[in-house]
Amino acid sequence: MKGATDPQSFDHIVKEIFAPIYPVIADQIVRRTEITDGRCLDAGCGTGALGIALANITDLHITFFDQSEEMLDLAFLYAQKNGLDKRFETLCGDIHAVPLFDEEFHLVVSRGSSPFWNDWRKAYSEILRILKPGGMAYIGGGFGNAELRDRIIQTMNENNPDWRNSFKDRIKPEREALPGILSSLRPSRFEIIDDESGFWAVITK
Repeated sequence: MKGATDPQSFDHIVKEIFAPIYPVIADQIVRRTEITDGRCLDAGCGTGALGIALANITDLHITFFDQSEEMLDLAFLYAQKNGLDKRFETLCGDIHAVPLFDEEFHLVVSRGSSPFWNDWRKAYSEILRILKPGGMAYIGGGFGNAELRDRIIQTMNENNPDWRNSFKDRIKPEREALPGILSSLRPSRFEIIDDESGFWAVITK
């Protein structure tokens, strides 16, 4: 699985450009899933911005999960700074073989990680495996709303016109494959959202 390779650069972008999107997306997740307590896995968490935004508006215990120890160190630091205290932990690993027991989580979230997954079927199978019966996943990418999307894309294009190169060729194949993959995994329910909030799979085990 390939993802962000420069944690410091990624951290700068999250703090200086992407920061406004995470509270918006966290609110959308809570409104759609209605899950406000229990255990949440922030998969491909990077520096933990989405998980922290969720923790700030819920009673969820967050597990920050990423393949990069450097990213997890930053997530740990920011979670502490946000006063999460004993409501979080970090875990290093691969989404294709999550080092967790079955049915541990009420909610799994991920923003911006899935285009980098090498085997989408295996990754989503692992997500369903670790969800409790009735648990939900909210996986995808987006900027929360059209205003934030347009502003951030303009800023990113000005700063680095090639910023999408690492994943742009993966987005269309993932979106085309996802309905068939999810149907084959047979969750209780799934919905594909494709609107100004972004492209998201909302899955109920």
